[in-house]
Amino acid sequence: MSLLLRKGVYPYEYMDSHQKFDEERLPSIDSFESTLTGSGISDEDCRHAQTVWNYFNLKNMGEYHDLYVKCDVLQLADVFENFRKLCHHYYGLDCVHLFTVPGLAWQSSLKMTDQPLELFTDINMHMFVEKGNRGGISVITKRFSQENNKYLPNFDASKSIKHIIYLDCNNLYGASMVESLPYGGFEWISADVTLDWIQSIPQDSSEGYIFEVDLKYPEELHDIHNDYPLAPEKMDIKFEDLSEFSKAVLNGMKYTPSTKLVPNLKDKKNYITYYK
Repeated sequence: MSLLLRKGVYPYEYMDSHQKFDEERLPSIDSFESTLTGSGISDEDCRHAQTVWNYFNLKNMGEYHDLYVKCDVLQLADVFENFRKLCHHYYGLDCVHLFTVPGLAWQSSLKMTDQPLELFTDINMHMFVEKGNRGGISVITKRFSQENNKYLPNFDASKSIKHIIYLDCNNLYGASMVESLPYGGFEWISADVTLDWIQSIPQDSSEGYIFEVDLKYPEELHDIHNDYPLAPEKMDIKFEDLSEFSKAVLNGMKYTPSTKLVPNLKDKKNYITYYK
C-alpha cells in the first residue's frame, strides 16, 4: 500500500501512440523527461516506478498506465474528501456546492457573521453600481529596460549605473475584502452636494457613498503619474488610439477594436467612484 501513497511518475511525452501501451517494460529514464519543464525524474523516482511494476506484476505499459491513473484519481479524491470533512467541521458547509475557494470563503463569512445582504429593488441603482465594475489592471508601462551594475558579467563602467527592481503588491483582493463593504440601506441622495461636504465625511463613517462624478486630471500631475495613472476606465481601443510603435508591430494585419481597462491621463465624464 505504501507504494501507492506517493505521487507516481509517468512518461507523458513518450506515450505518443497506442502501440506503446503494448510495450512490456518501462522505457529508459530519459523517456521521462519533459520539454515543458526542462527536467526529468530522479534515480529514486525511476527505482520507485520499477518497484511498482514488479510488485504488481504488470505485463505492459497499458497496465502501468491504468494503475497510475487509478492511483492519481484516488489520491486526489482522498485529499478532497478530507477537505470536505474540514469544511463541514469548521464552517458547517459542503464545498462541493460551491464553484471556487473565494466563493467558499464568502459563504463562510456570511454564515459566521449572520449578516443579511439587502438586494436592490431599483434597477437604476443596480445599473449605477454595475457601471462602476471595472476589473483589474494589466499593463506594461515600459517595454524594455536594461540594467547596468557591478553585479552583472557584462557591466560597463563607462555607462551610468542602472538597477531593475521587481515590485509586487500581494493580496489585493484580501485587502479590499477587509474594508468597509455595503450591505443595505441603499437610497439616492441629492445631487446638490459640494466637494467640501464630501471631504468632511469621516473615514470611519458608518455610512458610505457611491458618486458619479466628472474628474479633471491636472497637467501638472501628468509627469509624476505617467507610469501608473489613477482612475482607470474601460475604453474601446480603436486603431487610431494605438501608438506608432503598436501600429508598426501590426504591420498591415487586420486590427479588431476591443474593450480594455486603461489607466490614462484624460479627464473623465460620469465616472463612478466610491467614498466610504
